[in-house]
Amino acid sequence: MRGRQVVEPCCIANRHRNHSKGIECILRIALVALIVLVGLILFGCGNQPTVIIVSGVSFDTEQIAQGQQLYAQNCASCHGANGEGQFPDSPLSMDEAGRFGAPPHNANGHTSHHPDDWLIRYIREGGVSLDNPELYYPMPAFGDQLSDEQISLILAYIKTLWNER
Repeated sequence: MRGRQVVEPCCIANRHRNHSKGIECILRIALVALIVLVGLILFGCGNQPTVIIVSGVSFDTEQIAQGQQLYAQNCASCHGANGEGQFPDSPLSMDEAGRFGAPPHNANGHTSHHPDDWLIRYIREGGVSLDNPELYYPMPAFGDQLSDEQISLILAYIKTLWNER
């Protein structure tokens, strides 16, 4: 029986081992591809530019940084460097004079409850509490010092201090 090839059991066993190695190789490639894909997704999502909308206008990261500078120059002395309010240890309590200080713009405040146009007007024109002007320190008007665009830049920055509501 010279023409017939005899397959020995060890050759069959080697084929199974090779087959297992092939599947193992495919699984490794799939795992690497999955890791690369997840990494690209996370990297791509993490590098998305921040965009804030103020009165229907989009502000990008660079503009928000400009707003932060304007905030530091014009607002931080009363509202705090990080939007913590005039009295950060007790932002919603009265001071010794019996008045509430400049409110916080962060999660402790309520700025996020007001519409953009109202906030822009309030920054531009200033104001006092109509209910009880002796209870609150007045907000000075900034319309002579800041353009509407600068006010919107500041508001875009302030919105970065809010948490989702």
